[in-house]
Amino acid sequence: MPPKLLLLDLDEVLADYSQERRCRALAETAGVDTAMIERAVFDSGLENRSDRGEFGLDDYMDRLRSEWGLDIPSADFIAARRAGTRVRQPLLDICERLAGQVQFGIFSNNGHWLAQHAERIVPELMPLFRTRFICSGSLGLCKPDPEAFLLCLQRLGFSPASTLFVDDKAGNVDGARQAGLDAFVYQDDNHFQQELANRGLSTGETHAL
Repeated sequence: MPPKLLLLDLDEVLADYSQERRCRALAETAGVDTAMIERAVFDSGLENRSDRGEFGLDDYMDRLRSEWGLDIPSADFIAARRAGTRVRQPLLDICERLAGQVQFGIFSNNGHWLAQHAERIVPELMPLFRTRFICSGSLGLCKPDPEAFLLCLQRLGFSPASTLFVDDKAGNVDGARQAGLDAFVYQDDNHFQQELANRGLSTGETHAL
């Protein structure tokens, strides 16, 4: 039986994500070099703590100001995430051809602020994914913790047995399987279509591997 929910990772599945582009945009806003942004946002652990839901966007900006002297408006922080994120239109096209066969959702290891501002960061995805966009920051747990998948599906109203999950990281796929979901690692669009076809979801354009 085909899955009822196709749950996809965001970064490196539905979109190309460049930390370098994001840091350049933040550095330009803050008037510092990119190495400073790398230290403050990533090396410090702030981004990981946001992903775990320890604080929201306003607190994130406050911590950058108080701990690093970086005065970055939240709107510019969101714009920088947009600058570092480029939706993969071919994969989105594949999903659009599946409309009517399956429901769509996103589960991403990111702060809840990303989902809150998804209209500005990944507007191209909103027609399909607007109502089912879950970030780890809203759960307090990150992939690959199996409990994170169960909480995500509880929010979305689907069972593990009815869900197919796709991620670029094997560890996250393993975590999903431990939670009872069907799952596979994204390799490329052709492989993606073949795996969907194997589960009864066809775009009509699947090619042999």
